[in-house]
Amino acid sequence: MKNILISTTRQWNPGDEFIMMGSLNIMKELYGNIINPIIFNRNPDIRGGANFRNSTRNYRFSYKWDKSTFKGKGGLHELFRIGHYDNSWKDDMNISNIDMALFAGSPEWYGKRLKAMYQAIEKGDIPTIFLGLGAGDSIDFAKSDAIVDRVLTMAKVIMTRDKQTEKMLKKYGAMYMPCPALFAAPSNKIVKEVKKIGLIYATHETLKGNNVSKSMHDYIIDLYKELNKIYDVELVCHYIDEIDKAKDEFPDIDINYSYDSKDYIDIYNKFDLVIGGRVHGIGMSASLGIPGIMIKHDSRSSTTDGFLATSINIGTSVNDIVEIIEAKSKNIENESKKLNEHKKETMSKYLEILKERLHD
Repeated sequence: MKNILISTTRQWNPGDEFIMMGSLNIMKELYGNIINPIIFNRNPDIRGGANFRNSTRNYRFSYKWDKSTFKGKGGLHELFRIGHYDNSWKDDMNISNIDMALFAGSPEWYGKRLKAMYQAIEKGDIPTIFLGLGAGDSIDFAKSDAIVDRVLTMAKVIMTRDKQTEKMLKKYGAMYMPCPALFAAPSNKIVKEVKKIGLIYATHETLKGNNVSKSMHDYIIDLYKELNKIYDVELVCHYIDEIDKAKDEFPDIDINYSYDSKDYIDIYNKFDLVIGGRVHGIGMSASLGIPGIMIKHDSRSSTTDGFLATSINIGTSVNDIVEIIEAKSKNIENESKKLNEHKKETMSKYLEILKERLHD
């Protein structure tokens, strides 16, 4: 069995988990079902990224603390967040038991939250691959810890999901490839008719990292209300805080949500076309063979080019979008087949590169 340490978030941003699911499907194609995924959980509720941290907090086994029976232990734990009880990598685990490290995409692939993972990789001289890196900010990256440079230099493979990040990491041999979320679903279908459309909901009134701008939110509210008059639609929420807001704004439209990111395979599979601004909602749909329309709203939006999505801007008129939907509806079977072939060809390319670089 191969123990793979994976940088991701769990129970925070489903998009991160879609990328991880796709990355693991690549690894399974490469090695078979001999993968033990171990996550380095950078969920901000688990691992803080601030400059100031409680000095009593550690991310280790916490065995001695947990074993203690003195009065007040529970209260102190709640007050100071002492210990690390999450079912994820603890920083004093034996790094020699890890066979490979995998950074599974997202804009957060370096920084304070991840420093301990970089330290473990360097300490154990662990073979490392980076898949689906995106939203690279060259100014911010230039300020990153020196250990990031050292690990990138020793990396076996670095693949980016956008051209901007590829350019930023050119000196490390980075190459562009569609985001691994393209492989999040293990199987796909051929859409033959557009009967039901999925509308991906988002709002500015959620926590940073899961929110969008107010202009984006206001735009999709107006757009989705108009589309609801014309088509059979349902909403998809990715984050728990969105449900109340979505229910208030769309009381007559069914809302789809799950705490478990794997459930989104079934959620998106009920649709024939998907529209929205969640990059990896479009990615999950593409993985299923379902064409998407991406509403561009930040630097991550170009990722959906790798999902063969049609992109529109905030402010695009309802009439123009209806024309796009109608055009896609007439050609939906061909678009779906093209997506499935793209998925197959891209997987082959991933495997070719990884086999060449990993040798084992």
